[in-house]
Amino acid sequence: MIVGLIQELSIVEVYDRGVPNRECIAIAVNETLNLGQYGIMLGVRGPTGYAFPIKDNLFWFGDGIVNSNDWLFLYTGAGNPKSNQIPNTQHYTYTLHWGRRTTILSNHEIVPILFRVDAVLVQAPPVALPSPT
Repeated sequence: MIVGLIQELSIVEVYDRGVPNRECIAIAVNETLNLGQYGIMLGVRGPTGYAFPIKDNLFWFGDGIVNSNDWLFLYTGAGNPKSNQIPNTQHYTYTLHWGRRTTILSNHEIVPILFRVDAVLVQAPPVALPSPT
């Protein structure tokens, strides 16, 4: 299976692994996009550079336009989202919070996996079926 590369966003660093209220994933925005197609999940680092997803550990960014040279800082703890303009530029930093009760990246074998959703299918509303007789 060939997996497409994500070049429009880059995970640059995980800051303060294991430090409550400071553990943070830094993500560079490389081109203008809608974050609604992207998310982060956690995985276990594999021996060949790949990672295996951990069940039930997903963060969706939600809809919002970001521009090239903006930054996303995803803190693993609780907090309120905010944005700040980077001084002397037209670019912004966006601070987001996963809302986890404990740190989740203290083990260096646990890594963030950036993903892009290219297609989805939502179950259609139920239809009125005839009653079996």
